[in-house]
Amino acid sequence: MQNLSTVFSYTDKTGLNELTTQIARAYENMTDGPVAPAWPVEEIKRAISAIDFTKPIPLDQALREAANLMERGDLRSASARCFGYFNPTSAWPAVVGDMLAAVRNPQMCVTSHAPASVTMERTIADIVCEKLGMPSGTAHFTSGGSEANETAVLAALCRASSDYIEHGVRAFIDMPSLYVSADAHLAWIKIAKATGLGAAAVRLVPTMGDGRMDAQKLATMIADDKQSGFHPFMIAATCGTTGAGMIDPMQACFEIALHENIHFHVDAAWAGALIFDKNRLGLLAGIERADSVTIDAHKWLSVPMGAGIIALRDPTYAANVFSVKTSYMPEGDGQDFYITTNQWSRRFLGLRLWMMLRVIGEVGYREMFDQHFALAAYMRAQLPKYGWTVRNTSTLPVIVFDDTKYGIASQAIADEVERRGKVWLGRVEFEGRSVLRICTTSFLSTQEDVDLLMSELNAARGSLRK
Repeated sequence: MQNLSTVFSYTDKTGLNELTTQIARAYENMTDGPVAPAWPVEEIKRAISAIDFTKPIPLDQALREAANLMERGDLRSASARCFGYFNPTSAWPAVVGDMLAAVRNPQMCVTSHAPASVTMERTIADIVCEKLGMPSGTAHFTSGGSEANETAVLAALCRASSDYIEHGVRAFIDMPSLYVSADAHLAWIKIAKATGLGAAAVRLVPTMGDGRMDAQKLATMIADDKQSGFHPFMIAATCGTTGAGMIDPMQACFEIALHENIHFHVDAAWAGALIFDKNRLGLLAGIERADSVTIDAHKWLSVPMGAGIIALRDPTYAANVFSVKTSYMPEGDGQDFYITTNQWSRRFLGLRLWMMLRVIGEVGYREMFDQHFALAAYMRAQLPKYGWTVRNTSTLPVIVFDDTKYGIASQAIADEVERRGKVWLGRVEFEGRSVLRICTTSFLSTQEDVDLLMSELNAARGSLRK
């Protein structure tokens, strides 16, 4: 029989030592070696199905087992040579903060239970609000961008009808509708279904042919929809689209929202990180007009998933949506997370960003962004030299392109690059065209890694021509 007090606690030094070993190994493998999974899915399933959970094993052995499965069976998305994600390598200060939060495990929903942790998180939230031009606003951490965007939808619905809090969508005579770019992240569809609006409530506005929402068509759609039984309640502009890194015309979207007296939201899940770069704030022009903003710290701010942020210009929005009273919770100061956020008990997410700002500061983020923009500019210059055509005009470090030298399909090239295993990139649809996508958003990536990517693209294309 195992001594559970030993197994469950820090006194099991073998587990601690093994954890240190596995962390070091994981970071070492991020800068070289294969990126694609070493095992096919069938091999992964066989290895996992062979595990006997009725027979406990020592902690260090269990750690090695789990680490081996992840190393052989997962895409190394944290690798310096993985260019297909906006969820790059987690920086060590943020990882350390996350481990500390896991061990101390503060109860964040009530301020009186964790006043230090809650105040630390609120401090980070206040910094975010200040940088977004919301000095009197409020912000909180979420599980990710989807929860943050859903919070914005709920706030907008409450703003559109005071009866929504009690009666939900039945408070509206006409069908509530929200407006996003046709190139926006379609988590909006899931959100509409989950909130009871229904998928038809999400109105996809055509783009201008460059991946950005067409503001003129947005205004026309809203006018037409009002005549067709819709109740427009929200415009959501995207600041850094998932597919091609494009930024919707935020100022124009704000002016339409102002004219229609409806909620203006900005989904800046990854590009919003640039609020910490004073030299590039111009790229976010218009975001300071938003009623609410989504930022994912686990994307371009290099903290572990999931750490979304929702910022709200009017603090009453959150209170209206989530306010609740119960005898087993203290009344607190009215700002307790259990009455101002969707979650009740949750992890101390803000410590991840707290640690990054304490250890590298804004200057560290600016240096990181400089590196990412420089790599993207370098790659943009290299692609045409080898017969690749860049298809987007993003001001952010993301590039979509295809093969115009031989006309080989983008999906075939992406599959061959993955089969070769040295690097990894994405494949998306952009303005009706199948394209390859790379983003240079890992702090580990260097020009050598980008050169390898270029070499692998050319080699994959050459292999497919044989």
